[in-house]
Amino acid sequence: MPALPFKSWSLFVVAGVVTVLSLSVLPTTEQVLDQRRQAVAVFQHGGGRWLTDDNLVDAMATLPLRGRLSKVVWDHSILTVDLTADSADGVWADLAQLVSFACGDTRNVKQLLVRFFASKSSGRTLMMAAETRKSDWSLEALADPLLPAKLADPDGNNNIRLSVTPSGKRWLANFAN
Repeated sequence: MPALPFKSWSLFVVAGVVTVLSLSVLPTTEQVLDQRRQAVAVFQHGGGRWLTDDNLVDAMATLPLRGRLSKVVWDHSILTVDLTADSADGVWADLAQLVSFACGDTRNVKQLLVRFFASKSSGRTLMMAAETRKSDWSLEALADPLLPAKLADPDGNNNIRLSVTPSGKRWLANFAN
């Protein structure tokens, strides 16, 4: 009779050891799955690249922007970009570059937020802000060479939401003259 409690306790000990060993293998399995996901993302056809914290700086550095990048934030599929410009001459071209990059060249950006600042002797002044979503754009619209001009037209532009400050209206009007 004393052998029966020993067998039941030994069964619990064996089950505990198996559980501990199987739990210790989980991190290795997760690393293997992450490597497979990254390999699949690299070799998928025609979908663009994944934007991550690791490649954000390199991706933004390749964009030919006229304004200076002040701040770039990548958080939960939302790309936020702050640009500082000395004049308004490159605002629409920069906005078109950022929209094409975020909505056309990347796979995992769902929303783009852009703020334009003017550098003045007293500091930076917000001139305008733009917000758009990837679902607002078709590939044909992103490939249009007249995209900067269409972004500047407030009546013909339904894909992007602009907010222009009063000083930003004067800033843009001075460029137009």
